[in-house]
Amino acid sequence: MMRNATELLLRAQKTDPLIKAVHLINPSGIVVDSTLPGDVKPMPREIVRALVDSVDGRWTAETDTDLISGYSILDEGGSPVGGVVASYPRNELEARSWAIRQRMLLVSVILLVLFSVVSYLALGVRMRGPISELRRIEKQLDSSDEQVPAEASAATVSFPVFSEMLDRASFAYRSAVSELAKFASAAPDALPGNDATASVRFVGIDETDLARNIARRLMPLVAAMVFGSALALAYVAYLGIDESFSPEIAKRTELIGTVANANIQRALEAGVPLEQLVGGQDYFQDLTQNLPEISYLGILPGKPILEIGRKRSAADGVSEFPLLLDGETIGTIVTETDPLYFAAQFRDILLDLSVVLLVIVLFAYELVVVMMASSVTLPIDGLQHVAGLQAASDFSKRLATSGMNVIGRLANRISERAVRLDGMFAEAWRSAMAGQNPEERTRLLESLGQRFGLRTSGAEVLRFCSLSDVRLPLFLFAMADELPLSFFSLYARDADNPITWISPGIVIGLPLAAYLLATLFGAPLVRPLERRFGYRNLFLAGAGMCMFANVGLFAAGNIVHLIACLALNGLGFVLASLSCQDYVLDMLPPTVRSRSIGLIRTAMFSGVFAGTALGGIIADRMGQRAVFIVCAAVTAVSSALIWHYVPQFRAGIGQTGEQEDTRLSFNLLAPMRSARFVAVAFGIIVPLEIVDHVFVSYLLSLQMDALGSSAAGIGRAMMCFFLMLIIGGAAQDKVPQRYSNPTLVAFASSVVSGAVLLVAAAFPSSASMFLAAAGTGLGLGLSGGPQAVLVMDLAEGRLSHLGSSVVLGTTRLLERGGAVAGLVLTGLLTGYIGYSGAVGMIGCLVLFGAVAFALLQTVGKNR
Repeated sequence: MMRNATELLLRAQKTDPLIKAVHLINPSGIVVDSTLPGDVKPMPREIVRALVDSVDGRWTAETDTDLISGYSILDEGGSPVGGVVASYPRNELEARSWAIRQRMLLVSVILLVLFSVVSYLALGVRMRGPISELRRIEKQLDSSDEQVPAEASAATVSFPVFSEMLDRASFAYRSAVSELAKFASAAPDALPGNDATASVRFVGIDETDLARNIARRLMPLVAAMVFGSALALAYVAYLGIDESFSPEIAKRTELIGTVANANIQRALEAGVPLEQLVGGQDYFQDLTQNLPEISYLGILPGKPILEIGRKRSAADGVSEFPLLLDGETIGTIVTETDPLYFAAQFRDILLDLSVVLLVIVLFAYELVVVMMASSVTLPIDGLQHVAGLQAASDFSKRLATSGMNVIGRLANRISERAVRLDGMFAEAWRSAMAGQNPEERTRLLESLGQRFGLRTSGAEVLRFCSLSDVRLPLFLFAMADELPLSFFSLYARDADNPITWISPGIVIGLPLAAYLLATLFGAPLVRPLERRFGYRNLFLAGAGMCMFANVGLFAAGNIVHLIACLALNGLGFVLASLSCQDYVLDMLPPTVRSRSIGLIRTAMFSGVFAGTALGGIIADRMGQRAVFIVCAAVTAVSSALIWHYVPQFRAGIGQTGEQEDTRLSFNLLAPMRSARFVAVAFGIIVPLEIVDHVFVSYLLSLQMDALGSSAAGIGRAMMCFFLMLIIGGAAQDKVPQRYSNPTLVAFASSVVSGAVLLVAAAFPSSASMFLAAAGTGLGLGLSGGPQAVLVMDLAEGRLSHLGSSVVLGTTRLLERGGAVAGLVLTGLLTGYIGYSGAVGMIGCLVLFGAVAFALLQTVGKNR
């Protein structure tokens, strides 16, 4: 036991006036000695973990009140036997952070106002031509009830298809008025339709040529505004951090020089000549190794007596500390900061800023797409849809009363035709019933009504459903679900473990296994629940489960609580996410189903990408538990958007009008009789699902943590995975159908994924794990569309007698069941083969599945 331990700790505290306390602790976190009086509580779990896991003996940690800088005391074998802990108050850090936040808030408001004004003016200039032509079309409509307008041809410059539709719709309208005039004396003025009492029909709609014309004009400008504002905000953040970082560099250098000066000054006062300092070289060498921000350290009374490093000629970053003996200066300690070290530290901050910038751009893009859809493209699509119906002499549908801009006025004007014709038809029907020979007249009216889609009850109001209804909510929901991904394995490892009779490697994977099991059992319930409660209510129920689960994860005390909460979160996620997917599948036209699923996958994985990248940063800055509260808040915002955009109705009223049987089916093994289905399921889908849920969600963070990566570094690797997944999905979606062979693309994607996993297993390093993340992300992105095409081809072809619900249900069960089995097996084997061996095992499985897929596809052609 050290008799002067307290004196040494007090001396260490005096070297830096900002130090709050210095403690000497044992490996269990118990405070052996301290500069604080009385008994001191044991150190928190995160400090003990940092002490035990430290590689080079130096480590840092954070608590709610203090910033911790620690140094491990190692025995001869290199194992920690204790540690020295210096705690700094968070006050200064929080004050600087608050100053930066205030500055960012002020600049954000200024940028918002500035870019809003610029965007308004630029959009006005950019849309001047199309708006003028739409106004000419409006005038054309006003004069087309009686005759063909002379300026019709002038209004076809930008919208030829739409203008031609309106010409044919006007001709059909005049024909209907002429026919009805034979039964009714005059056409009553069109009154606004009562939207509250009218029958509503939900119709899925794809983007039309008219909307694409408008979008092409707007998107370049919108992209410039989004990137311009984001880059401006990032530059302001860079300046604020730079101003805050520079004083810390000076303080750090001053502290290092002060420590060296005090120790050497003590030796001089003890009578040791400056030229005969025993161990001085080793002491300076040790200082520069433990303090890498110093590139040069020397004693220079003239000719250098001691020096480590190479002295630069520049004066920047140089500090001098005089050595005194009897009041006279006999030498000077000179320190030089290493600009490359501080550049590397600042580069990490810039990487975090870049990640935040990417998240802002992704969110802004999704927000802009939704805003453009709700205010421009969707109303124009609806306008062209109704105009097309009227051009085909169908006046049975109309639009809800809209606003007073040019698009709204056009919609109201077209709808007035249907209201007026229905009014004339009702009046003619009443006249026929009250006049002579009512049977003959009503028969003629029925024939006329069928010809022009007229009814006495009035036209149906169309409510258009589109991908934009769920795109932004699904982006936010996926982002909230993936925020903890980069650190959750570490969070589970640090939790109390009352299940001591199970291997720790398995216990860490149990929460994720519970999540996957919940998705496994929840997936078959989605279709029946949609039919009973509707898409919107099912999403809200699932999102509510996720919010409750995240609050539980925030307050969880042990691994059992984590397992229960993550199981509830998995059930909620599968219900909510599949309700969005089925909303798109059921409501959009079958001709655009493949493209729509590709776009919704892109939106979802953009959210996953954003959540994975942002979660590591939030965990580093605010702590891991705070991330779960952020998840709950983002999920609540997503639920509010679903409530606003998605109408409440039950499933089963899709485009075809067919009532699909969505009851639970227990004939899930029937598709297994097809060799081609087995090839697709077990050769491609299940292995790649294991890559997604086992390698990415489980092994990647554990392996990179073992290789010394930080939580932010792990988040960047996962960000790379999802970025490549998005790029792969977008690239696959852009390839023309005639050049895209789904079988070949699926096979190549599996080969690429398996190959990069084998490389990462053979050469374990942070770089190889980044390569594995990028390669598997690209493979999964490219294979998403082909997987759906292969399964749906079987469901609508060889296995059509089973029904698509059975085929899709079996596929969902197999992919989630395979992921659960792979996770459990990996947890069992990691204790024997290590993380690298588990990565290699998954790579071999994926390559074997690809080969089996190719063979079974060949065999299955004749079966």
